[in-house]
Amino acid sequence: MKCVSCSVDFNDGVQCSSCGGHLDFACANITEVGWRKLGNDRRAAWKCPRCRIASPARTPILSPIPTPEPASLETILSEIRELKMQLAGLPILSEDVKLMREELKDLKTSREFDGCRLDEFSAKLAGIESRVVKLENLEESLLSLQTDVDTIKSESAMSDQRSRLNNVEIKGIPQRKDENLFTILDRIGQRVNFPVLQNQINFITRIPVFGGKDKPIIVSFLNRYIKEDFIAAARLLKGLSGSDLGFVGVTNRVYINDHLNSNSKKLLNRTRLMAKEKEYRHVWVKHAKIHVRKHDGSAVLIIASDGDLNRLK
Repeated sequence: MKCVSCSVDFNDGVQCSSCGGHLDFACANITEVGWRKLGNDRRAAWKCPRCRIASPARTPILSPIPTPEPASLETILSEIRELKMQLAGLPILSEDVKLMREELKDLKTSREFDGCRLDEFSAKLAGIESRVVKLENLEESLLSLQTDVDTIKSESAMSDQRSRLNNVEIKGIPQRKDENLFTILDRIGQRVNFPVLQNQINFITRIPVFGGKDKPIIVSFLNRYIKEDFIAAARLLKGLSGSDLGFVGVTNRVYINDHLNSNSKKLLNRTRLMAKEKEYRHVWVKHAKIHVRKHDGSAVLIIASDGDLNRLK
């Protein structure tokens, strides 16, 4: 269709309810959105700008407005006094507003300062968190290394103890100059009724101990079973002393046991203390292992580590 105002063809527009002419939105002085919002009734009554100018305006008949009487001087002065009273607090209000502005300014400055401090604190916190993460990683590595070290120590101690399985430790034998350890061992064998031949022995020697006057004698047998039988025979003879072996005047007891390493000896001492506390009657070493039993009819427990001590109830 063609616009009656600009004679340009268009596809969508408006229609005047008075002249029936079609106009595009630009010539009709209305937007497409505005036209859609008019609704059906208002679009049906819509007039183009030309028809609106041609239509006489309806002037409403107004009733006469009563002329106000002029205010008296007294009335005016009264109103002025009232206004002065209302304005009396204006300086105070202005001062309050000024103070509020200063407080707002200070608050803004404080907020900006706090913001800077917060940023600084956040940066420090991030640095601390990073260090904490590194420390946690180091702690995990340290725990892992400690576990490895403990494992190596445990394996080393077990290997050391296995190397002593054929050994016997004899304590309580007085140490003499130019002594013959084979002779002493032969006397012990005769006394416990278990003769020991030299060809059954790997080596025999004394080893130093901390704070000890007489060094203990270590006998290493070539055969583990001979060693176990020798210890069993020695334990059958209760109260073996130095005088029983030809040492005149030496009444101290002679002890014949498995050759334990330092870790096993410390564990044995802790086991004895715990057994006494828990009222266990028997603590002994057999095959280089620590055994405990509460009474004659109870089960035998083997103590291989400090953790096993928790089993003593």
